[in-house]
Order: sequence, then structure tokens, then C-alpha cells
Amino acid sequence: MGRGILLTANLPQLQNLIKRDPPGYKEEFLQQWNHYNSIREIFKLHPDEQAQHFRELVSFISQVATCYPKETADFPTQISSLLLESYGTLSPDTRKSLVQNLVILRNKEVISSIE
Repeated sequence: MGRGILLTANLPQLQNLIKRDPPGYKEEFLQQWNHYNSIREIFKLHPDEQAQHFRELVSFISQVATCYPKETADFPTQISSLLLESYGTLSPDTRKSLVQNLVILRNKEVISSIE
């Protein structure tokens, strides 16, 4: 089993490793980024499916967004758009998670308070 397979199943461990060595784990991050984009598209159509996994991926990306600013440039906009467009259909836990992650991005100065 390769390093990537083990790490993709353990997002907190991957998050820790990425923060220590962003270039060394870029491939694993990109794998998770692509997975997030796929899950996001499914989530837009069926907000109840994969909700917990989607929240975990959003939290993971929020924590490591500063390590890969080019790749995650659209991430805050995606989250805020999802909140604005689907507020009524999202579960309270999902809404709370998305807002918390926008706050994390603001605190890390990934986005401004105006955004």
C-alpha cells in the first residue's frame, strides 16, 4: 500500500504532514482537492448524501489552504456561494460547519472581512 492511500484515509494526519512539508505532500493534497470538487458537485444535487464527508473535506482544505494558495484560490467563493444558494436546504450542522470554515479562512487571512 502506498503512502497516498494510507494518508487519504486519515485527513488529520495528512493535514499535519502538509503543514510541516507542503511541497512534499502536494500530490496527496491535489488528490483530496479533486475528491472535494467531485463530492461538492454531488453535494449540490443531494445535500444529504455524503454530508459528513463533505464537511470533513471542507475542514481539511480550510486548514491547509494557506499552504496551496493558487490551488485553493476559488475555495472561499465556493463555500460562500454554497451557503448563499442552498442555505435553506442545508442541514444545520452543515451550515454551521461551512460558516466556521469561512471564519477559519478569515482568521488565516485567506479572505478579507469584506468577502
